[in-house]
Amino acid sequence: PKIHLEKRIGLSATPNRVYDEIGNISIDSFFNDKNPYTYSFSMKEAIDEYYLCKYYYYPHIVSLVEHEFEEYKKISRKLAQYIDPATKSFKKCKEVEFLLLKRKRIIHKAENKLPLFKRIVKAEFEKRGNLKYTLVYTPEGILENNNNDVNDNYEENSEDIYLIDQYTKAITDIDDSIMTRKFTSKTNNRENVITQFSDSDLHVLTSMKCLDEGVDVPRAELAIFCSSTGNPRQFIQRRGRVLRKAEGKKFAYVHDLVVIPKLNLDKSDDTFNIERSFILNELKRVEDFFSLAMNKAEIHERLSEICLHYNISLFDINNAKK
Repeated sequence: PKIHLEKRIGLSATPNRVYDEIGNISIDSFFNDKNPYTYSFSMKEAIDEYYLCKYYYYPHIVSLVEHEFEEYKKISRKLAQYIDPATKSFKKCKEVEFLLLKRKRIIHKAENKLPLFKRIVKAEFEKRGNLKYTLVYTPEGILENNNNDVNDNYEENSEDIYLIDQYTKAITDIDDSIMTRKFTSKTNNRENVITQFSDSDLHVLTSMKCLDEGVDVPRAELAIFCSSTGNPRQFIQRRGRVLRKAEGKKFAYVHDLVVIPKLNLDKSDDTFNIERSFILNELKRVEDFFSLAMNKAEIHERLSEICLHYNISLFDINNAKK
C-alpha cells in the first residue's frame, strides 16, 4: 500500500498460488493484472530455444499396501458424504479438510515408495557407475494444513527428518563411494554444500522442501521425486532445479513416484468415482511432465492400462472433467 508508483512489473515461474486465493487476489490487485498476464514465456519455449535442457521422464506407479488401502477407502467413503450433488465436488468445511489431509498423509507415506526408490537408485548407479549430480525429494511427514505445500518458512519436524534419514541411508547402502548429504532447513554453509555438489565432491542431495525455491543447482542432472506433490508451484519449481543448463550436461532425467490407491479398482466399487478423481489429480503432474519429455511414447505405454481402465486421456488430463 505504501508504493505509489503506478507502473509495476514482477517475474515468477509460478505466479498462481494454489490453496491461497487471498494471495492471488493481492498479487493481481498490486500489479493491476491477472492471468494470462502481460507476457508469458512457457517451459516449451524455454526448452525449444535452448534456455533449458531437454529431459527424459519416468513415472513409476506405486500402489498402497492392503492396510493402507483399507484406511484410504474408509476415509474416501466418509468424504463421499460431503460431495455437493450440484457441483460434484467436496463441500468446503473443516471436516473435509481434515479427511483430505488424513488421506493425503497415507499417499505421502505409502510403504511401497521406499523399496521402489531403492530399486530406481540401484539401477541408476549400475547404469552410470555413480550417482553424481542427483537430487532426491523425499516424502513429507506430518501435513498440518492444505497450505503446507506452499509454506515458505517450512521447517522439518522429527517425522520429516526420520523419512529423510531413511531415504539417505537407502542411497549410502548401495555403495560406499556414494557421497550423500541431507539438505534441510538446519543445513549450515548452504552455498558451500551447493559448490561441493556442483564440483561432484558431493554426489547426492536429499531434501524435503529446501531445494524447491531460491537454490541454484544447474549441474543437477538426475532428480527423483518421492513426495507425490499435486501442487503445480512445487513440481514446476522442482523441475526447474534439474532443467538448468550447465557445462557437460546434455539431458536431465526425472523419476517420479506416482501413487495409485489400487490398480484397476473394480468399477462397481462404491469409491470408484472418487478414486478416478484422485487419479486425475495425481496424473495432472504427469501430463505436465509428459507433454515436453523426450520419451513420450514410452510414458504413454507405461500408463496406458491405468488410463484405459479409468477412461482417462493422458494427452488431455488438465482439461478433463472430473
